[in-house]
Amino acid sequence: MPKKTGTRTQKRKKSVPKKEKSVPSNIPVWNDAMIQAILNNAHDGIVILGDDYKIEYVNEGIERIYAGNASELLGHDFRMFMKDDMAAMVASHYEKRRMGESAPAVYPTRFLRKDGKEVTIEIRVSMVIGPHEKLKVIAHVLDITQMESDLRDLEESKTRYKLLIETMNEGLAIDDVDGKLTYVNDAFCKMLGCTSGELIGKHWSDLTDEMTPEDIKGKIADRKAGVSESYELSWCHKNGNIVPTIISATPYIDHNGKFTGTFAVITAISAQKDAEESIQFYLDLLTHDVANQLQVIMTSSGLLEEEVPSSYIEDARQDILAAVNRCNRLITKVKRAGQIRLITPSSIDIVEILDEKTAVLERVYKAKIHRTGSKKKIMVDADVLLGELIWNLLENSARHNPTDKKEVWASVKSKGDSVFLSIGDNGPGLSDTRKKNLFTERSHAGGVGLKLVRQMIRKYGGSVEVTNRVKGNPSEGVNFIVTLRKTK
Repeated sequence: MPKKTGTRTQKRKKSVPKKEKSVPSNIPVWNDAMIQAILNNAHDGIVILGDDYKIEYVNEGIERIYAGNASELLGHDFRMFMKDDMAAMVASHYEKRRMGESAPAVYPTRFLRKDGKEVTIEIRVSMVIGPHEKLKVIAHVLDITQMESDLRDLEESKTRYKLLIETMNEGLAIDDVDGKLTYVNDAFCKMLGCTSGELIGKHWSDLTDEMTPEDIKGKIADRKAGVSESYELSWCHKNGNIVPTIISATPYIDHNGKFTGTFAVITAISAQKDAEESIQFYLDLLTHDVANQLQVIMTSSGLLEEEVPSSYIEDARQDILAAVNRCNRLITKVKRAGQIRLITPSSIDIVEILDEKTAVLERVYKAKIHRTGSKKKIMVDADVLLGELIWNLLENSARHNPTDKKEVWASVKSKGDSVFLSIGDNGPGLSDTRKKNLFTERSHAGGVGLKLVRQMIRKYGGSVEVTNRVKGNPSEGVNFIVTLRKTK
């Protein structure tokens, strides 16, 4: 390279008027030592290429990247230090640039070190006219191997993190400082039966009926104060069901120490709540229903030992038999409830089961059946206990119907991915409050049968609604509408 670069001195022009002050030059007086120091202390490697792809100059930065000496590079074709595909690409840019054609000024490529290891470099290229009016290519070279590795590791970390978040069993939700959801994972979406698009942007309190405005302000204030906590909260599923959960909420503080929102891990505890309710229900059953039947048996048995008319004795025997049958039915239903979680889900023809059970109801309770809807096979996601679900609804419509002429309306229809089972009666009906709470209240006044129905519908991923059989006239009986998933 030329020994002299830059301008050593700059003389004032003689023609400048006496009154006009000269402007001092900002171009320093350079010597070879200064230029060499600048080149060798640059963060980038610097290489100058001449004709025929030959390397004419490299600074110490290039020596560090190459892990060798300049003498091993100077005078050699730069393509020798690249694999064929990379050499062809860089050579193409080199040729276009020398021909005056457009070529990238900055681009990454791969470079072979002295030990044969390939590293990633970023090249910034410019063309200058050197001594004797010859074109020279000056390239600033930056080793970005570690940066590339760090970015790759970061991307892999993001992928692993996303995979972990999206496959975790617990729900995860993130909200902003105002309590609006900014992220929800797949598990939380499934808990509520919604898509992420339906949840993002909503205030989390809109998804639950348990929080008062004061409660909501208190929770946000606690998070802003840096308080983490766990508490129970029930969410509203899209189908109307209640989803009990445990929330583990943690404030999110950015690197400036500013509160930016809340991370919440949501653990569904429906099974735990079901177990608690089942225990309480069975306890109520033993202390109320079974105890009442035992009392009937004891009272009636006492009459058998007394000197009473024979008609009294016959009535006592019938009462004892009825009480025993009642206890047997209770025990059978409780056993069915205990089997629900153990039975493997499958695909069941709901039409066949409905026709079978309505035929039995007609024989046993002398009920008139009004069968409508589909008569062709419809497969639903359920299990072998689906018949118990349908029978309990049918029996409830007939057994608790005090009218002399019992009538039951049964229908099954398919629409899209859902199947709708409808069972109505001509009984006395229920109040709006009673219909609303029939499958939700803890007392389970509907009895073992309806509790069994509730558990099975939840297992099948369906829902149940209780309406008036005749719209606007509750005294004309009730109608149970069960929605199940059609088998794909």
